[in-house]
Amino acid sequence: MSRRYHVYSLSDPSKAQRIVGEIGKMDGVKKVDISEDLREMAIDADAAEFSTVMDRVVNICSKVSYGCEVKYKFS
Repeated sequence: MSRRYHVYSLSDPSKAQRIVGEIGKMDGVKKVDISEDLREMAIDADAAEFSTVMDRVVNICSKVSYGCEVKYKFS
């Protein structure tokens, strides 16, 4: 299952790479990518674990980049 999210208050590409690295190591995550402009994140993960994955994603983002928020992007 793949979903897209808006990313707010992320302005450093090195922090984005760190976030992608940490999320990519999580169980159930198949692929994660942050756009070049640092405003959008795509996550592909097992459907059954998506809720758990997203709880950790929110924590990782705020830990790595203070004030960084992730919100679901409605199509």
